[in-house]
Order: sequence, then structure tokens, then C-alpha cells
Amino acid sequence: MKSKRNRNLLLATLSAIGLTGTLWLVPAGAANYQAPVAGNYVMRLVSPLPGTDNSVDLTADAKGTWDQFYGKGLRALSMYADVRSELNLTFKYTTPAGAPLTNRTVYLVVNKKYSCSKTTFSTTQDTDYPGHNRSNKNSILRDWCGDQPQMGAGETSIIARTDAFGKATFNLRNYSITGEQFPKSLNQMNQYSAGIACGDDSMCMQTTLAPSMVAHPNESYERTEDKDLVFLHFVNPKVAPVASKYTVKPGTTKTLTFKLTNLTGQPVAGTTVTFDSWGEGDALPIWSAISNAKGEVSVKVSAPKGTVGLQVVRAFVFGSPKGTDIKVYWK
Repeated sequence: MKSKRNRNLLLATLSAIGLTGTLWLVPAGAANYQAPVAGNYVMRLVSPLPGTDNSVDLTADAKGTWDQFYGKGLRALSMYADVRSELNLTFKYTTPAGAPLTNRTVYLVVNKKYSCSKTTFSTTQDTDYPGHNRSNKNSILRDWCGDQPQMGAGETSIIARTDAFGKATFNLRNYSITGEQFPKSLNQMNQYSAGIACGDDSMCMQTTLAPSMVAHPNESYERTEDKDLVFLHFVNPKVAPVASKYTVKPGTTKTLTFKLTNLTGQPVAGTTVTFDSWGEGDALPIWSAISNAKGEVSVKVSAPKGTVGLQVVRAFVFGSPKGTDIKVYWK
């Protein structure tokens, strides 16, 4: 159990530092390192299909460290999803020779134990859950970082059955209150707090997903599976100003508008945005607004006659540590 804890602490660290290149990590007990062996089963994410345009491949960083706890065909991937969105993930289960495993009961482990995943979900599918602290069988709770006995918690596995092609689809609806900052690119890791594990970092909101042939694989069994281990990061909508700066005559009022969009560029309605302001000008008349059907939120600024100087208005998705600015020059 100690080695498994070390492995997953490495996973958390890997996600927390915003890895973009090779990171050399030496786990505790590295002298006892066991090289991974080929697995008896192969499990790959086929929808959404990972590629260089929508994911970050972390497989190279596993080699010589925590790859020993999985089959030789481990592939580690980091991907993004919209916070509070509904997802359908399809995995293909095959033999090492590529023959599909048809009409088999299979699992997707969500919020893998010791991953410190803070994300919460619901699913319409049956689940396998060892704890006793959830309201219904469709709820998926966060991982408590090894405190399962104290919290009555544990990882949740969604149950599905493979089709004639060896494929099984799992659905998840995310219920996290807020997510990470919107990424610069789908194939670039967000930057997180240095030296802080994802589970303790307000900048990080992820789930660790692992397909398996059993509901809760132990360490020795997991070495018999070659799989895609997916770090799925949930992000807030992008907040963009309609215009980033204005010059406004003192003694008048100006309406400032921000627009929210998701990872596919579609407007996001029903999201609470909070405002902050400093510099010249009057106090803002409201401190928050909810985005409309166009994904827009607006706030008015004003200043007495004779005011000269800069006012900065910042919009935050509720709960987010970072915001977006509009500059107002009164003159």
C-alpha cells in the first residue's frame, strides 16, 4: 500500500506543476523498481480520440518511475473538459493481439484512489462503490487521498458492457462548483502552484480516470493491464472583454461587457461572474451578474466630472483565482 501511495503522490505532483517536458522523478523505494511487463488486456480511449491537438502525452515522464505499477503499454494523457459539462467517454477493450473483448463487463475507475481528485459527478449508469457516504448509486464523490476509512469513501467505478467491437461508453456529468483557468491551448498544460499537489491546489481541478477489467484493481492486477490513464482537467469558461479599454468622459456612464465561451467556442449561459474595481471612478453598482443566453455579462462604470485617471474593472468566474480586465481611462 505504501508503494501505491507513493505512485499516486507522484501523479498528483505531475499534474500540479504543469508539466510540458520530461521530468525526472525518483520515487521512494526506487531500488526495488520493477520494470513493467506486457499486459493481458489493452484499453484505449477512442472517443474523444486523443491526439497532438487536444491532449498532452505524459507517458515519457512515467518511464522509470510510476510506470512500474501498470502494464508495459501504459499511456498517460492530460486532457481538458468544461466544468459542469456532461461527457461521454468511449474506451476500446482488446487482447494484446488486437482482438476485441466483446460482450464483457468492464469498468471505468473515476477519482482513482490516492489521486486526491476533488471532482464530483453523477452518472446514469450502474456503479461499484465500496463506501457508504453517498446519497444514491449514481453519485460519484471525490477521492479523499487515502482517508477512505475515516471518510467512508473510496474510488467509484462505472459499469458498462462492451459491444461487438470491444467498445464501451461511460457518461459523466460534472458537478464541481468552479474549475481551472481556461487553457491557452488544448495541447498545453495549465500552470499550477509550484510544489503543491493538485488535490491541495486551488488552481487545479482534475479527475484521474482509469479503465479496467475489474472494479477496483489492486497493484499487482493493474500490472496485467495496458491502458490509457487519463488526467481530465475541468476548466472555467473563457472570459473575454468585448473591448479591453475605453476612454470615457467624466460625468457620464459607460457599460462594460464580458463574454463567456466554452472549449468549443460556444457561449456559456447561467454562470455567475463577480466584479472588482480599483483606481479612479465610482464604486461599481453591482458585484456580480449571471451570463445571459449570449454568454454576456455587463456592469456600468461612472465617475464625477473632473475625474482624471485610470479605472480597472476585473471580471472573475465565481470561485476562480484569476480574472479578466477592462481598462477605463477617464479624461
